[in-house]
Amino acid sequence: MPEDFAQTQPPTGLGPKAGLGIIVSHSFPSDFRWVRRIIHQTTEALSKNGLSAEAVGSVEIVLAEALNNIVEHAYEEEAPGDINLVIKQRRSSLLFEISDKGNAMPNGRAPLGNHPMSEFNNDPMPEGGYGWFLIRELVRDLIYDRRDDQNFLIFRMAIESPSEETPEPEG
Repeated sequence: MPEDFAQTQPPTGLGPKAGLGIIVSHSFPSDFRWVRRIIHQTTEALSKNGLSAEAVGSVEIVLAEALNNIVEHAYEEEAPGDINLVIKQRRSSLLFEISDKGNAMPNGRAPLGNHPMSEFNNDPMPEGGYGWFLIRELVRDLIYDRRDDQNFLIFRMAIESPSEETPEPEG
């Protein structure tokens, strides 16, 4: 994998005094190995810039679900394409913009994300179906749009600045 393929802008830092704007920008092939690499780079950058461990974990889950869905469902295995990820800092949230030129989502909209157990009452542990449920639980203001043969998934995730975190109880 070429080191210079993924383009990352230096993070501006997180928290109330941090600058607002783009903190991560990646363009990469729709390949599971690239998804793992981009998630690692992104979560590492967010951690180094003050995002709480819990928030980084949530970002990791959401990005893994969304980006792996693009690799698995939007692009044909024999015709991969590129995925673009931009994360912008806002005052109390991160704004995610993910785009690709793969197949459109079924029915032209993002899945509702019903809890899988609500649809599989006879199966004590259904396989699959958790991805969109997790995404919908962890993000806010999710928008899916398709324009000019391009998919756009945009959503927000709330963040706490390090000073807003609740201290660990002593003892």
